[in-house]
Amino acid sequence: MITFLTNIQNVAHGAEHVKKSGFNVSEMIVHHLQDGRLFTSIFGIDLTNMYGIDLSITKRVVMMWIAALILFVVFIPIARKIAKNPYGRPGRFQGLIEVFVQFIRNDVGKGSMGHHSHGYEPFLLTMFFFILISNLLGLIPPLGDLAVFIGTVTGMMHPHHGHDSLTLPLIAKLWPGITATGDVAVTASLAIFSFLVIQIAGFVHQGALYVRNIVPNGIPMFLFPLMWVIELVGQFTKPFALAIRLLANMTAGHIVILVLMGFIFQFESYGVVPVSVLGASAIFLLELFVAFLQAYIFVFLTALFIAGAQHRH
Repeated sequence: MITFLTNIQNVAHGAEHVKKSGFNVSEMIVHHLQDGRLFTSIFGIDLTNMYGIDLSITKRVVMMWIAALILFVVFIPIARKIAKNPYGRPGRFQGLIEVFVQFIRNDVGKGSMGHHSHGYEPFLLTMFFFILISNLLGLIPPLGDLAVFIGTVTGMMHPHHGHDSLTLPLIAKLWPGITATGDVAVTASLAIFSFLVIQIAGFVHQGALYVRNIVPNGIPMFLFPLMWVIELVGQFTKPFALAIRLLANMTAGHIVILVLMGFIFQFESYGVVPVSVLGASAIFLLELFVAFLQAYIFVFLTALFIAGAQHRH
């Protein structure tokens, strides 16, 4: 009991220190949204300098691994079940998954590319579900931080000071609670995959003429060189737009939620609590909708760009 009260006092002392030093909303936002290294070595292998490349495992890498693991755990059993009994009655969860699959296949894939969509449907489905799961996982707070707080209060863990993610306990590293699609490196990588598939589709369906056919029909010959340069630049701006759109939408909502909750500590008034909590709850529900919407928009635009590369317009 004495240990428990002592730890409560330590936590309270830390909160009092934060109060005296002043609450900084921008610092809180950066702390919660900024990526950080969690593991710099594994099995005794130094990851910080692998042939001159830093391959340290960061917060967003862990969240992407979790998203990939969920994909394997969910879809492999469902695929095996369907393969064993294709005409069997699906369960509720399987039926929900099939609704999304049919929507991407029919409304996005076939709706954009027609009968040419079959070969691209696995790519579109993988992108959709990976982005969707990554978006949804980012809405779950860092459970590891909560476990550390409870462990500190109960005396099961030593108080953690500072913001260095490398010194966090293992339980906090297993769920960093950060949005993987809130990093430009992740969204840019997804956009690069889309760019490669778009270009491959162009060469597969049009051959070498795809290089010329990026310029639409009906352009006068004296404008052809200028339009070709413009269309060539447009081939690179498409994935850039995909990356920035996903990044901005998955970051903006989190910033608003953090700012609203930060008002409680900034103004130190109980009167702000209902407004902040209700506002953050409303934005959270909006973020839930945005998580589905942005996954759909990313895949839908990718399908449109693939369709545009398949045929000259």
